[in-house]
Amino acid sequence: MEQQTVPQTKAELLECVALETARMSYPGSMSRGTRPVVKGDTKASLEKYFVLRFPMATVWDSARGIKKHYESWHRERTREVSASIRSLVVPGRVPMAVAAKFLDTFMHQLMKYEPCRPLWPVLHLPLDRRVFSALSRMKLQSLSGLRCYLSASPYDLLYSAHAEIQARLWKVIAELNASAEFKLQSRVELNWLWL
Repeated sequence: MEQQTVPQTKAELLECVALETARMSYPGSMSRGTRPVVKGDTKASLEKYFVLRFPMATVWDSARGIKKHYESWHRERTREVSASIRSLVVPGRVPMAVAAKFLDTFMHQLMKYEPCRPLWPVLHLPLDRRVFSALSRMKLQSLSGLRCYLSASPYDLLYSAHAEIQARLWKVIAELNASAEFKLQSRVELNWLWL
């Protein structure tokens, strides 16, 4: 049995955090089944991206600063993820849309680490067919501007549609908060939609 190396430096720790988070956040259904979205080598490519290229140290040290410009930061990271998996995305799917799903799931998993938690309120909800299906069944006024997207696959939409959906989800949250006993503070808290 190989002995586990314990991180001794912050850089080693952050590499471990990035790799563990990438492994935990990979939705296996994306590369299997009758209609996979990506090819089988995608998980390894994503792990490599998150360990070698993702600005883990910046997120760890400056989450509050990133929070102030999260939308542009998210778009840039999505471009990077898209570039790293473009050749692995099944033809017909939009690499930026697929990349957004992977990034959003990674960021959600990253919230178990305290230094990253200031980003919680600005995270995007990972979009997939189940979320779209649940949203389409909800009878909320705030969803009226989204209905045109909900019959499509989230992996077939341009990034501009992804951004519009994420922005509109704040209106959904406001409508839910106005009539419920609870108060949602992040789009990620809508993750129960996939149930």
